[in-house]
Amino acid sequence: MSEINAPREHAAFWSYLRQRRIDHLPSGALRWWLLGLIVLGWAVEQYEALKVGPVLVYILDDFDKTLVQWGEIAAIVGIAYSIGAVVLSRVADRFGRRPLMIWPVFAYAVISAAGALAPNFYTLAALLMTGTFLMAGMNPAVHAASRDLTPRMGRAMVYAWVSLAFTIGALMSTAVAAQTLPIWPGWRSQFWIAAGLGGVTALIIFLFYRDLSPAVRGQILREAADAVPEDEVVTELSDEDRYLDGRQVYRSPRLWALSTVIVFWSLAYVTVSGYVPTYLVQHFGLEPARAAGVTSWFWIVFTGSVFLSGWLSDRTGVRKTVTAFGGVSTGACFLIGATLPVDTPETVLMAVWSATGFFAGFIYPAWCAIYSETAESVSPHGVGRAFGITATLAPLSGLTLNLGLPRVVEAWGWSAWMAFAGLCCFAVSVLVAFGRGPWFRYSERCQPKG
Repeated sequence: MSEINAPREHAAFWSYLRQRRIDHLPSGALRWWLLGLIVLGWAVEQYEALKVGPVLVYILDDFDKTLVQWGEIAAIVGIAYSIGAVVLSRVADRFGRRPLMIWPVFAYAVISAAGALAPNFYTLAALLMTGTFLMAGMNPAVHAASRDLTPRMGRAMVYAWVSLAFTIGALMSTAVAAQTLPIWPGWRSQFWIAAGLGGVTALIIFLFYRDLSPAVRGQILREAADAVPEDEVVTELSDEDRYLDGRQVYRSPRLWALSTVIVFWSLAYVTVSGYVPTYLVQHFGLEPARAAGVTSWFWIVFTGSVFLSGWLSDRTGVRKTVTAFGGVSTGACFLIGATLPVDTPETVLMAVWSATGFFAGFIYPAWCAIYSETAESVSPHGVGRAFGITATLAPLSGLTLNLGLPRVVEAWGWSAWMAFAGLCCFAVSVLVAFGRGPWFRYSERCQPKG
């Protein structure tokens, strides 16, 4: 075992706080503590971004806006996310993950407080745009930091933990709304709750999270590249050379093609997180609090499913097959939901969205594992920027969703859009073919390397 990876058996648990960066690979309780902080920060950031979904009907009523007008603003907010991904994803590889896991959360807390006081619709929209820009930088930092801490864990299980943050954030947005809207009706209460939670979370991460040092990250990368022949000399790169080498990810057509999976997956995912509560209110006539409760079932089941799919992906090594299964089955659930009549009982809606959440959990962890393996095969020093590509492309789905959904709903109804979201899930199953790795486990060579 290398000196960098040597365990610090006699060091106190909190001794890492005396270091600016951790100079050994954390293990045991410290590793899970740091990973937990990453999940906490990303979950709260997701909650901050998704808190609008359950109370969108209140915002539209309060400011006398239509769903089409909201979609136009949401599309502009998505462009801000894309710009933020381009600008801020470089920070994760050059300056470390920690800055992008503290300041976006703190800024969003301030933005939420200001949003609760917003005097008009366009002030609120500008605040949401600013918060989205900052969140785009946190996305690649979270994915890269999670992999830093768990180089020996199955890769899909690592991203199941990242998915846990997505689902906790989304579940919080619906569950908090379901419990508090009967007490404090309206949308402003949700912004005050988000402001308090964001401020506390940013403080916790600031006090307790530390990045791994560049030397430790370099050691992890060398150990991950176990295919290098023993007689081959590995040249130690400077920080600047590592950064320059990572630019290769931008020149990989295969990686760009695989990145388009996130466009179609986001169309379905954000349909649930951003619009399903409104869909349940407008199409099925549920109260906003009840609609939030029904949507919560998607996220509750999704939370368990991502770990099952992550385990299955790492166990079998057939990540493409796992992802494709998730895409086809989730698409089928969307199509089934699109055929439900308007007088469908609430229990049936809960069952349908629970099933949709179960199958949707098979998509993201396995796809992230494929994506990071493909990115590392191009350049192990550009993983943060590779995930920045996905963060850059994801807003394309936002433009389609926010500009298209209101007009489709206006012209053909909610069922037409839900059917379209199902077709997007089918597209995920096709595009995953661009990833690195097998469809079937036909020999030991198909075993995943972590």
